[in-house]
Amino acid sequence: MTRPAETRAAVLVDYEKPLEVRSLPVPPPEPKAAIVKVEATTMCGTDVHIWRGEYAAAGLSKLPLVPGHEIVGRIAELGSERTVDALNRPLAEGDLVAWSYAWCGSCYWCTLAKQPTACENARMYGWGPADKAPYITGGFAEYAYIMPPCSIVKVPEGLDPAVAASATCAFRTIIHGYEKIGRIETHETVVVQGSGPVGLYALAFAIQSGARQTIMIGAPEARLDIARRWGADVVLDVQNGDPATRREQVLELTDGRGADLVVECSGANAAFVEGMDLVRRGGRYLIIGASEPRPVEIRPTYFNLRQLTVAGTMSGDVSHYYRALTFLRDHQDRFSFGDLLGSRYSLDQVGEALDGMESMREIKPVIIP
Repeated sequence: MTRPAETRAAVLVDYEKPLEVRSLPVPPPEPKAAIVKVEATTMCGTDVHIWRGEYAAAGLSKLPLVPGHEIVGRIAELGSERTVDALNRPLAEGDLVAWSYAWCGSCYWCTLAKQPTACENARMYGWGPADKAPYITGGFAEYAYIMPPCSIVKVPEGLDPAVAASATCAFRTIIHGYEKIGRIETHETVVVQGSGPVGLYALAFAIQSGARQTIMIGAPEARLDIARRWGADVVLDVQNGDPATRREQVLELTDGRGADLVVECSGANAAFVEGMDLVRRGGRYLIIGASEPRPVEIRPTYFNLRQLTVAGTMSGDVSHYYRALTFLRDHQDRFSFGDLLGSRYSLDQVGEALDGMESMREIKPVIIP
């Protein structure tokens, strides 16, 4: 596979404006870097937030940028010192791979705290800038640059590349979250708030982990149908009913106690407020989807008098990527992971994909450069 001098990419030049398909340089890889030909990139809700400019004030997104952070690609060229993946397996041109973000490996969080996802110098894909080397650090492009600090894992044989791409954000974050909040026991009830890709992956993991009962709260109906097909014991539509009614339903299903574990995957502040009332005394609350910048009121007595354990996570390290991909391979006969995927779009159609994602017509559009 020959590395081209330039690549086509869909570039966000100004927030809330149509992306422009431009030609960007494909630099030769540094010794520990690699160049991949993008096989598939799936769209995440975060891509819509970036397009709106919601992270610009915090300095996280940097224009111009190539969006897309859920990416898999085939190796086009390896740097001279990049010879194996994270499991010490030989890498070669043509291998289908996924890769973690570029954690610096030298800050307090990377070295002493062993929390690379909190790295203060992290370089994340899909956030820009595209006017500085290495330029192509987003998935809405024909080629992408794997930066030297990134860890690479091979994608298991037999996985649809688009399904594999969806694991590189939505599912790896779920794996990280469950690792932090603790194992699911076979007598426990798990409530998942939010029926988007993150919530559906949280549901699948809870079911496969042996939860006695799973309850999905979300909308719209098409997404709840997936939850039913995947094996959710109870499905509650947020468009039909109010928080008080849903709380009564959860209490009735748990002998008046509440859920042992609630997993927030919706991103809405209202879900967080509701979730605190769904978890039992001494239970656990895992926050993954929260993205609204506005504050909400929290009662400290939830934590001491009700003895709750609350945890939050974002992103994931290479172990979470590997475990997510392995889960998809091992359980694709039980869960129809392809149900999460929306329509497939070219680079020239990225605007249509963003519109479908924003309007919730699509669960997870797929960009095939």
